Amino acid sequence: MTQQYGPQQQYPSPWGGQQQPQGWNRPQQSFGQPAWPQQPGGYPQGGRYQQPGGYQQVPTRQPGGYPQRPGYQQPGQFNRAPQGLNPLSRILVTLVVLCGVLLAAIVVANMLGGSQGTSPQPQDTWSPPPPDLDPPDLPEPKTYSEATEWLQKNKVYDQQVAVPTACPDLQPIDAVNASESQLNAHLQDLTSCLVRVWQTPMQKAGFLMPRPPAAAYSQPIQTACGKLDDLKNAVYCGADQRIYYGMELPRIFSPSLRTSRFLMEMVLAHEFGHAIQYRTGIGISSMAWEQKATTKAAANVYSRRLEMQADCMAGIWVNSVGDSQGLSNSDLDALKQIAYNIGDDVLTGKQNIDEGHGLGATRQKWFETGLNANGDIGQCNTYTARDSQVR
Repeated sequence: MTQQYGPQQQYPSPWGGQQQPQGWNRPQQSFGQPAWPQQPGGYPQGGRYQQPGGYQQVPTRQPGGYPQRPGYQQPGQFNRAPQGLNPLSRILVTLVVLCGVLLAAIVVANMLGGSQGTSPQPQDTWSPPPPDLDPPDLPEPKTYSEATEWLQKNKVYDQQVAVPTACPDLQPIDAVNASESQLNAHLQDLTSCLVRVWQTPMQKAGFLMPRPPAAAYSQPIQTACGKLDDLKNAVYCGADQRIYYGMELPRIFSPSLRTSRFLMEMVLAHEFGHAIQYRTGIGISSMAWEQKATTKAAANVYSRRLEMQADCMAGIWVNSVGDSQGLSNSDLDALKQIAYNIGDDVLTGKQNIDEGHGLGATRQKWFETGLNANGDIGQCNTYTARDSQVR
C-alpha cells in the first residue's frame, strides 16, 4: 500500500494505512522495516491479534541452563597423631601435622584470595525467559510533544549495555545450508542472548523487555502483519511482536559475504533493535511523525532515523558478545561491509537515492558507532542527529 502524505488528524493512530511487510533486500526496505497490519480503520487500540490461519508455530524450545563452573572441594581433614608413641616420635608427628595444617592453610588462602589460575569463577545463574507469546501492549504517546520527548530524550539513552557479555549457548551455525529446524533452534539461542544483553538496561530505564518469539520460514506464511512471501527477508512484526527470518536471506549477498561469520546474528540483532524501539515508545513515536509528514522526503528522514538506530543497536550487541563469540577483526570488517551493502544506493545502483533506509556509507557509519560505543546506548540517538547524518 502506498504511504499517504498530507494533513492528519490531531493525533493520528500510528497504525492506520501502514505499508505491507517488505523484504529488506528491496530498495525501500533493506533489513526489514517493522511491519504492521493493514487494518481498515487502523490498529485496534490495546487490542490483541489472534493467531492467523496457516501461521507456523514458533518453536518454544528453551535453551538449556548455563553449565555450572567446576566447584572446589574442601581440603581433606588431617588425622590426629597416633597415641602411645614415645616423646620424640610425638614431637616428629606433631611437626608433620603442623606442616600439613600450614600447607592446607596456604592452599585455602590462595583459593580464597584469587591466585592466578586457581581462583573460583562466579557461577552463571542467569536463565533466559521463555518467548512471550502474549506480550504486553506497546506504549503509545498521547501527543506529538510526548512523541518528540520519547524520540530525543528517551530514558533508554541513559543506560549502558554490559561489555563483555558471554552467551555460552550461542554456537556458530552455517546459516546458508542449515535446515529449518536447525535455524529455529539457533534462533532460540540467539534471542536468548539478545535478551541477556538488553534486558538489564531496559529494566533500569523502566521498560518491559519480553522475549520476542522468532521463527525461520521456508515458504510463504501468514502473520499478523500480513503475508510474508519473500524468503530473502527478515521482519519484526509490531502487531504480534515477533521476528521472522526468511531462510534464503543470506543468498542476496555475494558468495564472499553470504558465508560471513555472524551475518544471521547481525540481521537478528537489527530486528531486535526494532523490538527495543517499540518497547520504549520510540518506534510508534517515529511512525506517528513519519505519517504526519507532508512530503515523502520528510517521511523518509524519520524512517531512516529508525532504521539506522537499529543498525547502531545491532553494533552495540555485536560488540558486547564479540569477544565471547571469538569474532576476529576480519569478521567485524565483513559485518561492516554487510552494513554498507544494504544501503539504498548500493541495492539500487542509484547514487544519492532518497529512500527510507539510507545510503550504504551512512548505515555502515551507524553500525560502527554501535561497535565503538562501549555499550553506551545514548550513542545510538539518531533523533538528535542532523538530517545529513542520517542520509
